[in-house]
Amino acid sequence: MNAPAVRPYSSSLRSEQAEQTRDRIVRAAVDLLSAADAGDLSMNEVAGRAGVSVRTVYRNFATRDALLDGVVAWIGDQLGRRVGPPPSTSTEYVETTPRVIAALFEIEPLYRALFATTTGRESHRRTKGARLDDIQRAFETEIESMDEDQARRFAAVMHLVSSSNGALFMKDYWGLDADEIGRALQWAIRTLADAAGDPKRRRGL
Repeated sequence: MNAPAVRPYSSSLRSEQAEQTRDRIVRAAVDLLSAADAGDLSMNEVAGRAGVSVRTVYRNFATRDALLDGVVAWIGDQLGRRVGPPPSTSTEYVETTPRVIAALFEIEPLYRALFATTTGRESHRRTKGARLDDIQRAFETEIESMDEDQARRFAAVMHLVSSSNGALFMKDYWGLDADEIGRALQWAIRTLADAAGDPKRRRGL
């Protein structure tokens, strides 16, 4: 009698273990970045923190840039867990802003570590497509009557206003706390959205 096939189970188990290892490596990088600078992050340190070999780290992330991309993806996942799915309307965008800001400041040291170096900023910049898609989807109604150039400038301004860099700037230069920043950004985003929907008010954009 032939032995029962176990390959599908074994394959699924290996896949799950590989995913757990990858997650452990990313979490190790997150922990190290939260206490240091992205420029000081070494694969050896990450391996030691994660309890895996350096070879295993490189098997999952061929370069430090790839690992930082993994950290940025982890940040996006954490924000999604705290805030929920991306907003689909301008009203939802306004309503979720305070929660996004609160979640941002929960992992503030990690953000600052990423933004402190060119490598970290480049990793963050590589995800800009998803953020622009979120803006264009949420403000589709406001954008639909604009010409292409106006729509692009509007999206750029909205991206700037709602950026994590902007929130950190408001804390550092104006001493605002997370609640104040959330309320201020809500007002700014609502005002921009209202103006964008009115052809007379958006004249000159």
